[in-house]
Amino acid sequence: DALPICFYKGFVKDVHEDSVTIAFENNWQPERQIPFSDVRLPPPADYNKDVTEGDEVEVYSRANEHEPCGWWLARVRMMKGDFYVIEYAACDATYNEIVTLERLRPVNPNKVATKTSFYKYTIPVPEDLKEACSNEDVHKEFKKAVGANCIFLSSTSSELVILSTNESIIKRASLLGDMHFRSIRTKLMLMSRNEEATKHLETSKQLAAAFQEEFTVREDLMGLAIGTHGVNIQQARKVPGVTAIELDEETCTFRIYGESPEAVKQARGYLEFSEDSTSVPRSLVGKVIGKNGKVIQEIVDKSGVVRVRVEGDSEKNHPREEGMVPFIFVGTRENISNAQALLEYHLAYLQEVEQLRLERLQIDEQLRQIGVGFRPLSSRSDNKERGYMTDDSTSSSLHATRTYGGRGRGRKVPNSGYGTNSELSNASETESEKRDDYDHPHLNDRDLRQRADRKS
Repeated sequence: DALPICFYKGFVKDVHEDSVTIAFENNWQPERQIPFSDVRLPPPADYNKDVTEGDEVEVYSRANEHEPCGWWLARVRMMKGDFYVIEYAACDATYNEIVTLERLRPVNPNKVATKTSFYKYTIPVPEDLKEACSNEDVHKEFKKAVGANCIFLSSTSSELVILSTNESIIKRASLLGDMHFRSIRTKLMLMSRNEEATKHLETSKQLAAAFQEEFTVREDLMGLAIGTHGVNIQQARKVPGVTAIELDEETCTFRIYGESPEAVKQARGYLEFSEDSTSVPRSLVGKVIGKNGKVIQEIVDKSGVVRVRVEGDSEKNHPREEGMVPFIFVGTRENISNAQALLEYHLAYLQEVEQLRLERLQIDEQLRQIGVGFRPLSSRSDNKERGYMTDDSTSSSLHATRTYGGRGRGRKVPNSGYGTNSELSNASETESEKRDDYDHPHLNDRDLRQRADRKS
């Protein structure tokens, strides 16, 4: 008599010349090769028929507590409601057991396997995809498309092994192989980007809880804020304690994150470019500009502003008081503040000098009236309109905007009304030299002596 046979659930892991490698359910036995004669495919999914008394069936049971359940050949001896009394032989013994229909199935119509029961197809795996292909979940859609029963990466040959009971797998796998690898590569790239985005999100959340500042730069000043080849952003990022700098180009908004408010503030100083104006009395415009733009150029160079524009009468972009001319500085907030401080100091000096001149004129006039200590005023006093006032002959003709640039940029710019040698400084060179000592107090004694030598 033939010994009782039980079939246990397993998974085909590879196909060989006369056997298959099987991995058992729940690993109750180690993976091993089993001859074709001991292997049988499960019944078709749609295979079903009614179970009646006296039928030969298969029951899902086990011979002892040390083995898992398997399918044993049995016979139905009695039926009562939803219960079945079955009889089966196992381990040289006959067992009777009451079971429900869920543990019964018709006898499997499949015979034991042969070499032609399985079809195997292999595809060489690109080197950069070997790690990804070792995960069987990566082949889920490919497995469905080609109709494979099993797909895995061979540890010995580094090939993708495709197993099926259907011969069509060979053609389908050959057609879809390259597409499958491209799909894996694309998904890996997207997954990598998602991981980077997730890390960036986490970093952003952490930074959001740290010190940060946000500010907007006017669109026409964005080029200055970014700097040539992004030099200003690079400089700001090098500030110790600055962790990140973000730029939204659509809204011209900078966001600076740092470990301390001091670091964030310092980085902001490199990037926050703006425009601000200081009003200068029309009578002092010429003296503020100086001969050939010397005074205003010194203010630009010392403060570090990018440029200063003297707004002409024909341009009304900035509000102005009667008799005042706007000097518009462009640069960082710190540089603009420095430029305004220099300009205001120079204006205060010019006004003091003007006040002293007027007092001297009054004294001389009184002496002349009483005839005591009278002496003629110098040509400097006689020509007061030309020597001290800001050239009334030209004060009414400040029509165009004039621009003076930072280091190396003090040149005439497109659409500007004039350069530094403007008509506001139209006094003769000799007269300008005479008054330059008063208008520009920053010259040293050596400069004065050199001028005196030239005059003599």
